[in-house]
Amino acid sequence: MKTAYIQHRTMTVARRALIVQCVLVDGWTAAEAAARFGISERQVNVWVADFRRSGMTSLRRAPGRTLAAQILHLTILRLVHGIGWRIAGALRRLRLRTLLPQPLSMRRLNDDRRNRN
Repeated sequence: MKTAYIQHRTMTVARRALIVQCVLVDGWTAAEAAARFGISERQVNVWVADFRRSGMTSLRRAPGRTLAAQILHLTILRLVHGIGWRIAGALRRLRLRTLLPQPLSMRRLNDDRRNRN
């Protein structure tokens, strides 16, 4: 029994363009293109969606994240950012409390001449 080996090769811009063209222009399904080019169907769907969203520029750069991954990333980023602002505000308030001048006590001096008879 022969063992199949996985070919690790980088996908060139031209090859990605050919896969996207097969799906969009030639009418192949993502499963057919994935089987023909030896990649996952999910990856084909990601490239096609990225091409529809960004056009030819999507072929030149690294494949983008899925929409779900972008939403998750932004949600986590906003959450962490919000917590950071809350912590910074609390630290600022705490620092201001220690830096604010304390009111002086009102006491009369011995040589105060206003109330002397």
